[in-house]
Amino acid sequence: MSGLEGLDNGLDERGRIRREGDLDRVDAAFAPLVTQATSGLRRLLGRRLHSIYLYGSVPRGTAVVGRSDLDLEVVLHSEPTETERAAIGRLAAELDQDTDVVNEVGIIVADRPRLLSPAERYDNAFQISCLCTPLWGQDLAEELPDQYPTIELARHITSGTQAAFTRLSAALADPTTPRPDFVRQRVGRRIVRLAFTCVLFRWPGWTSDPTTMQRVVTAFYPDHADELATSTQLGWGRLTGHPPVTPDDHDKAIELLTRSAPWWMNEHRKVTAETR
Repeated sequence: MSGLEGLDNGLDERGRIRREGDLDRVDAAFAPLVTQATSGLRRLLGRRLHSIYLYGSVPRGTAVVGRSDLDLEVVLHSEPTETERAAIGRLAAELDQDTDVVNEVGIIVADRPRLLSPAERYDNAFQISCLCTPLWGQDLAEELPDQYPTIELARHITSGTQAAFTRLSAALADPTTPRPDFVRQRVGRRIVRLAFTCVLFRWPGWTSDPTTMQRVVTAFYPDHADELATSTQLGWGRLTGHPPVTPDDHDKAIELLTRSAPWWMNEHRKVTAETR
């Protein structure tokens, strides 16, 4: 594809999707918070804890102090209880409240048996093996299948996207929604990532870098360059000091959900349809 020459496609020599992050890339500014989060999770979950992972911009080495998020995933030996989920949520809130190094602290929880099930191959198992960086415990990726930039990955990785768009629309329409800037940010990120699934198997390759995603998608869909640029700006503008906090940003998010989201959902269904 013209315009993509020399671009790292995120694959190894066998065509498998490489892991994106590495602990060596974690900026020293985030190290104390990462250590605090690890200690808190180990203390909270004890022997129930299988492993802890970092994902997102911090382990990719692209995080911006005070503007990026700290994202973690914990894996338990068995299904988490509601009590455990609530406790993990409180820990994330406490870590978030006590620091200005990141914009937000998020911790998601999963369990080893479910992650090893076929149903999770293109969902959370993909996240563990490709998007997550091991932080503590045995790396579950050693037990998971290799991942490739296939049409199957593109077809399944968007599960839940339509429901997410519905929730985001409702949140934007509700004047009592807390942190509407976060909602607008999620709109932009959802649309760019959905658009990327329309091309990842045609490129082929994988990336979570917003600039690279925008560049790749635009190469295949040049007529959508402007909306992709708007979506990218809403989704990641915070990192360059331009968070989506203005009325104009709000209008752009609504416009994207009204026009772009349905178009990309339809295009995704079309390009990932089974061929007989």
